[in-house]
Amino acid sequence: MAIVSCPFCGKKISSKAATCNHCGQGLAEVTPEQLERTDRDRQLKLNQSINNHAMMALLIFLGAFLYFYYKMPEPGSTEQILNYTVMTLSAIWYIVSKVRMIIFKRQ
Repeated sequence: MAIVSCPFCGKKISSKAATCNHCGQGLAEVTPEQLERTDRDRQLKLNQSINNHAMMALLIFLGAFLYFYYKMPEPGSTEQILNYTVMTLSAIWYIVSKVRMIIFKRQ
């Protein structure tokens, strides 16, 4: 008896289990086409999630930049430091999301 991943939810289950304890899907009647479709759907969902994170980071960066551009906070003020911090963190978040996407596509 080995521990394997459920093809539907990805949680760890026994290799002799007839159904997944976590999602309740039957494992005995799973066809290769269903496994391929499930894997493709999981990859698509992860791809969309990474793209959504990158878009949110970009929107936050642009919002902070536009606020800085139009508001022109006093140099050295808390408002300026906070604005720079938000822009920096969102730029880092965007870069990390894009690196995750590159790694995901190479797998």
